Amino acid sequence: MGIGLSSGFSKIDVTLMFLAAVRSTISRYAMTQPGETVVVGVSGGADSVALLHALWSLRQELQTDLVVAHLNHGIRGEDSDRDAEFVRGLAARLDVPSVVEKVDLPGLRKQMRLGMEEVARKVRYDFLERIATSAQAARIAVAHTADDQVETVLLNIIRGAGPEGLRGMPAVRGKIIRPLIDLFRSDVEAYLRENDLKWRTDATNLDPAYARNRVRLELIPFLEEKFNPRIRDVLLSLSRLAAEEAEVVRAEAEKAFESAVKEAGRESVAFDAAVLRGSERALVRRCLRMAIETVKGDLRDVEYGQVERIVGKLESGEDFGLTLPSGRVYASLARGRLLIYRRTDARRVEVRRKLAVPGRTEVPELSIAIETRLVPKTARPLLPSQAVVDSSKLSGPLVVRTWKPGDRMVPLGMAGHKKLQDLFTDRKVPREERGRIPIVADDEKIVWVVGVATSELVKVTDKTDAALWLECLPFGEQLS
Repeated sequence: MGIGLSSGFSKIDVTLMFLAAVRSTISRYAMTQPGETVVVGVSGGADSVALLHALWSLRQELQTDLVVAHLNHGIRGEDSDRDAEFVRGLAARLDVPSVVEKVDLPGLRKQMRLGMEEVARKVRYDFLERIATSAQAARIAVAHTADDQVETVLLNIIRGAGPEGLRGMPAVRGKIIRPLIDLFRSDVEAYLRENDLKWRTDATNLDPAYARNRVRLELIPFLEEKFNPRIRDVLLSLSRLAAEEAEVVRAEAEKAFESAVKEAGRESVAFDAAVLRGSERALVRRCLRMAIETVKGDLRDVEYGQVERIVGKLESGEDFGLTLPSGRVYASLARGRLLIYRRTDARRVEVRRKLAVPGRTEVPELSIAIETRLVPKTARPLLPSQAVVDSSKLSGPLVVRTWKPGDRMVPLGMAGHKKLQDLFTDRKVPREERGRIPIVADDEKIVWVVGVATSELVKVTDKTDAALWLECLPFGEQLS
């Protein structure tokens, strides 16, 4: 709910009301403490200029020191350079130290193989965190407004987020604070006009190629015209209610997490599946989201349906293995242990190691271990991380290695050889993961591409006398 600063108030009233709203938000969420340094992310746009000026106006009252940080993405060429000069000049006029850096965002996008919006966000926050560390700043202020919050809630709904997505962006997350989160853009622009403050306009904010722009420029005006002229206020109220209730659920989820978790680290979180299964479904979802956030670093692009799929598999009681489309995050259930984990490095790795048969072979370079044992020929693999082969059809010792150009195999059910490169494409294996997929081979052929295909040449049949079980486990996991 904005404060309606564009409704005919005097210059003094506009300024006082705007600063009072910022002061109130900072106090309500305990955003700053006396004596702290705050890094202010300033793009040069209206919101960030208003944020900087408001914090500068309140600096003595709040007893805070400010540092301006601007990252020139270089997307708009000379316009981007002029933005940087504008911010540098604004900081100088306010006598606030500033740090301005330039990056090649298009180049980084190619290197990181992510969407432009995602790369821009990651690079910007990495930059702000680095400047905060250098300046020994306790907080990083960013200029998200109530309009940004409304857009975020709508985007989360459209993308299939669960109840957590209704809360939108938190006012405080770690070092990040959002002092303008209770003010609408119309309030910001009224404050700028009344204080004769100029700002830069980013033409990319009008580009319909970006989903957020379409929500702001098309969807919200449509909802206001056709359904509810106060839709922004309604959605902002919804986000606040969702945030308050989410904290209550989170507190209960933390208790459930502590009772069910067996091991937790940056690379993986392991649960006692039976304990987790005995919790309320809503708490199970929250526990899974907490685990995913732990190993992934955030919950961006983690949709409600992805988490719900894990919950459904967990409730079935059957062992499973899943990949979350939101990133290199995996979930598996085996022997009563639910594991949420990630692969930390997707670069190509050169590995070749002889397999212990039977036995366990650890491959720390790939963060995995492969265990083998003799089993009845009736044994059947349940997960993509398992395979059963006819041991009499193996030629020489087995090795585990990584993919190399020219590799070929005869996939199960086929008569002829197929290049692994083509097989990866057919099975939709992400290009960046192919160089780290374990491959089991003997002296003559590829036996098993873990999680992708087993060779037709080692298929178990009615004539098989002895079968060999192969299982790929996350590093540190043990077969019972």
